[in-house]
Amino acid sequence: MNEIDLSFARAAVVMPKEHTKLRIIQVGAGGTGSFAALSIARFMYELKESGKAVELLIVDPDVVENGNIPRSNFCAAEVGRHKAQTLAKRITLAWGLECHYANEPFDLELPLKQSGNDYRSLTILIGCVDNHLARLEMQSAVEQLQGYRSDDAPSIWWIDGGNGRYSGQVLLGSTTKRLKPENHFVGSSICRSLPAPSLVHPELLTDQEKKTRLTVDPLSCPERIRLGDQSLNVNQRVGVEIGEMLTSMFLTRNLKRFATYFDLETGTSRSLYCTPDHIESATHKKR
Repeated sequence: MNEIDLSFARAAVVMPKEHTKLRIIQVGAGGTGSFAALSIARFMYELKESGKAVELLIVDPDVVENGNIPRSNFCAAEVGRHKAQTLAKRITLAWGLECHYANEPFDLELPLKQSGNDYRSLTILIGCVDNHLARLEMQSAVEQLQGYRSDDAPSIWWIDGGNGRYSGQVLLGSTTKRLKPENHFVGSSICRSLPAPSLVHPELLTDQEKKTRLTVDPLSCPERIRLGDQSLNVNQRVGVEIGEMLTSMFLTRNLKRFATYFDLETGTSRSLYCTPDHIESATHKKR
């Protein structure tokens, strides 16, 4: 007889620190980022309607190319324009939201410049990149903004989205320090911090794609989609999962998971929940 998994029922709710303004920095505006930005905008609109201050900064140095269509959330009229600027202007005009852009690579000083000395602000760093170098920069930013003591309320949270041909994952964390699983909780019902995505999946910080890139034919994304080597919708799914994680964390305030994995080919998904057991297994699994 199979045992019933009660992990979700026992999971604690992620409770970020009290803040006067939420600052979101999205790194990457390509396949995943172009869809994530619009999901984030919808979340921001609802948050603003509830009286909360929120702003978004989109960071990406690239311009829209023909090969980005239709896998990314751009159209032919936008070819040649900077991705970050295009999305920021679209969000500002459509939603009336405070949205900025940086047509340059991510600078780990950005979160520090954003938060300044405002200890009541909260920064959300969202990674929509496909390379380890950018994730290394994001991890450094988290390290700079996290508290010195393990019981400090996090001033920065990191959401990382990634995908393969048909599968993807969205990870949430706030500290690069290895803590005892129980130290992430207040009692049994509140989760005040979580291990960073790089602690759950250290391979995110290494170049795992080099060998693959050397052996795969140099096909464009549209060609891969037509051949069935890449799902047309996988990036959009990651973007939706990022938006849902933000919504659950700050609007409905019922987020009980720190990792979600899905596979479009099999139509399955699973999550890791905010329990000491799940954190222990996620950060100490055999490499």
